[in-house]
Amino acid sequence: MSYSLSFTKSILVVIFISDKIRQKQFEFLSTADISKYLSIPKPTLVKILQSLNSANIIETKEGKNGGIRLMKKPSEITVLGILEAMEKGKPLFHTSFNILAEGKRPDNAQQSIKNVLSNAENQLKNELSKKTIADILIEMNQ
Repeated sequence: MSYSLSFTKSILVVIFISDKIRQKQFEFLSTADISKYLSIPKPTLVKILQSLNSANIIETKEGKNGGIRLMKKPSEITVLGILEAMEKGKPLFHTSFNILAEGKRPDNAQQSIKNVLSNAENQLKNELSKKTIADILIEMNQ
């Protein structure tokens, strides 16, 4: 499989920011706090934050009272949106086979594999589009 560990960590980052701000503990969260509490190395966190910022999921503010906060409501952020921010169209499965066998049967086999993997990825994305950060926050409190 091809999606990065940063994708999973980015979900945790968005949940952490959402939860702290929802509890009115902070207006902006520092990268140092996020890194510390989620055990994400700062270089990895910076890459995650850059991707989330590019997708307009978070915003950053420089200075003494700066940090990170959400640009959208948790109910507007889906897990699929985070996936798209982090993976930027990268497929879940590699389907370049580069096999030497030629002919109808090998071609059909490759097409069949591509179809099943594409369908699986589409079903995954469909499920991820249904789950919002607000949903996860509710589930956290049950």
